[in-house]
Amino acid sequence: MKRLLGGLLMPAVLVAGLATVTLPGAADAQMRELRFAEFGPNRGTRAAALEWLDKEMRARSNGELGLNITWGGALLGAKTAAQGLSDGVADMASIVPVYAPGQLVAYEVVDTIQFGDEWVGMMATYDFMTTNKDALAEQDKANIKYFGNYTTGPTQLLMKDKAVTSPGDLDGKTIRATGAFVPALEAEGASTVSVSQPKVYEAISNGSVDGSTTYYYVVKAYKQYEVADYITELNMGQVLAFGIGMNMNTYKSLKPEQQTLIDELGKDFTAYMAEKMHDSRSTVKAELQAGIDGHKVEVVKPSDELRAELVQIANDDVVRWMAKAEEKGMVAEDVYKSYETLVAKYTAERDAKGYPWDR
Repeated sequence: MKRLLGGLLMPAVLVAGLATVTLPGAADAQMRELRFAEFGPNRGTRAAALEWLDKEMRARSNGELGLNITWGGALLGAKTAAQGLSDGVADMASIVPVYAPGQLVAYEVVDTIQFGDEWVGMMATYDFMTTNKDALAEQDKANIKYFGNYTTGPTQLLMKDKAVTSPGDLDGKTIRATGAFVPALEAEGASTVSVSQPKVYEAISNGSVDGSTTYYYVVKAYKQYEVADYITELNMGQVLAFGIGMNMNTYKSLKPEQQTLIDELGKDFTAYMAEKMHDSRSTVKAELQAGIDGHKVEVVKPSDELRAELVQIANDDVVRWMAKAEEKGMVAEDVYKSYETLVAKYTAERDAKGYPWDR
């Protein structure tokens, strides 16, 4: 991969790290646009949040910093984002550690607990990634500075032709899945394949998969409602090892006050994204049921037996992550407990005070 990206590195760094634009009417001020690689399309909740981030960065830096966002994987795809960011192909990028095996293993611990609350998960993850010594050490080694977090929201199951409501419905099906959902679905008789979300539409359309573990906002953003008819509302765990990183060299090249701004903005972005994802879940669900461009998706409920079995197997899969962490020299139990403690902290805060946007 490094050899592949090597030819792109120098021109990308020159464009991404050094490009500036003079602002009209501000002769002594220059805008430094950070090149941002986004593998998703320029639509949906996450895209809107990135546009908010760009506006906030420009406003808070008094016009000194902004983003130049490249959408749709044109600069870095989902599977090349982490390595490309490490190599300096982009200044910032949306990254998914599972697509960069062994690079940010500590980050992956945030996907080992099955719960669906967006705000609790995202704020616990932000704290973990900015304070845990193992997570910070991996960032240094990867030349990546963690910025902030996304979430997928709770995991659902999108199916093309037939709804899944009971364990037997999965037998013989081919499902796109990642992480703990692989052993969970395979235990129910399904075969699983790894396909990045931008390619799920084609995979369902051409019949190479029968369905996909997915999330409400993704179904809308990638127009998966055009090729599938059912969503089983599993409401299982969310993918939280999914966020924004900054090339460490880029971060270190910023002025001290700009570094402080980036740190504060990353936390604010994470909180902003949590609110928007929490709100969009019910909104997008209603849109899919009503129909988008003539395509309706029927939402069905799983049997208690199916959901309980899937959750149990997914939770037990933590041992797979622990083995990877131990191979990397971490004390896996300590890392896991560190994150588990933060989840409990934010759960207690939510229960006592409600969500910040409702206070």
